[in-house]
Amino acid sequence: MNTSPTRDSRAGRDLPRGVKAERLREEFRDRGRRGEAGELLLWSSDAIELVDRAADEGVPIVRVTGIAPASAAGGAGSAERVDFSHDVSIGHGCWEAADAFLRRRGELGLLFDLELGDDPLEIV
Repeated sequence: MNTSPTRDSRAGRDLPRGVKAERLREEFRDRGRRGEAGELLLWSSDAIELVDRAADEGVPIVRVTGIAPASAAGGAGSAERVDFSHDVSIGHGCWEAADAFLRRRGELGLLFDLELGDDPLEIV
């Protein structure tokens, strides 16, 4: 974890970079389940809510992967992935694009893994 300080406006104190993303993951931990690699997997409604919370906090969405529940449990299946890392690197949070990706696949019964980035304001 990168330990460059950032400012937590709610508490008025310096925090290491990446803390906002970790707090969001913790906030949603009980709503999802763990994949084989320990990733947090969320149903579409919870994943959309995480995107909304990330937007509120200024935490970019780097990547979203939709995984069939059989794949998440170690069975055969497929995954769909959208990678926003390039857009995030040039300063976009990608919240609207991530939301659209999730909504288009919401009825497919997929679980979603959202990779969160650092708050862009933390990087400056």
